[in-house]
Amino acid sequence: MNERDLNRLVLEKAKQQVEARKAEREVIVQEARKPQPLPERDERPALWGLIGVLLTLTIAGLFLIPGNFTEKLSWVVHGVCSKEHTLSLGGTMMPLCQRNTGLYSGFLATIITLSLLGRGRAAKLPPLAIGIVLVLSVAWMGSDGFNSLLLDIGNYNLYTPQPILRILSGLAMGISMGSMLLFAFNISVRANARHDQRIIGSWRDYAILVAVAVCLFVLTQLASPFIAYPLAIFSTVGILSVMFIVNIMIIAMITRSENTVVRLSQLARPAIFASFMTAAEFGLLAWLRIIMERSVA
Repeated sequence: MNERDLNRLVLEKAKQQVEARKAEREVIVQEARKPQPLPERDERPALWGLIGVLLTLTIAGLFLIPGNFTEKLSWVVHGVCSKEHTLSLGGTMMPLCQRNTGLYSGFLATIITLSLLGRGRAAKLPPLAIGIVLVLSVAWMGSDGFNSLLLDIGNYNLYTPQPILRILSGLAMGISMGSMLLFAFNISVRANARHDQRIIGSWRDYAILVAVAVCLFVLTQLASPFIAYPLAIFSTVGILSVMFIVNIMIIAMITRSENTVVRLSQLARPAIFASFMTAAEFGLLAWLRIIMERSVA
């Protein structure tokens, strides 16, 4: 080996060492930037505080909002749901309209069902075919709602709107929104999200969600006041849960604590703020709607 070859070999060796050290530094920097799980601490005081806040807001609503029980619930959601096409069960007026009763009861039922199916930490999109069905469900509710809007504003419609179609399209949308919001929550908040598990893993999982939605639909067709009150509470909790979950995600983004939660109990502190945010948002929306209605009148 001559001197030129020896120098070239030494130079290549030096370059390899530099590249190896650069790669090691990049790995260290990436690990340092990766969100770390929240430190272990006693969450019981925060949990009790959250329970106290939720009870206080509930009791305040029951005493301060006028009307009977379902009317109180109607005032809670007044800012986000009109009084048109209201669902009535056994003479009891539901707080949400037909479509929104299906939508938000379906949303909450989907969250609960997916959690019971062991997909509470799933952070992978569903198979393409199921994803297409979820998108088509959104399109179905949108087109049915647009058809009803055409009738309301111009006495024109593609087909005669039906209460059953409003409820069914809302339930289908609830499945889509529930699964996608749970997916978004897991990838943005959880440190131990399961990126190897699909939020809806198979047609069997989707069939279970549809079966639960069908049960809810049957309940909406039973003209019984005994069904009205539980369904009214369930659908109202559903619509509040949407904003509550979104607010927690916003708080995580503002505090730069994304992908840090290992246990849901660690969300007790941000959940307290999210509870106040949710109550303020629904109160503000109801107030603005009342002002708008009075100005129109």
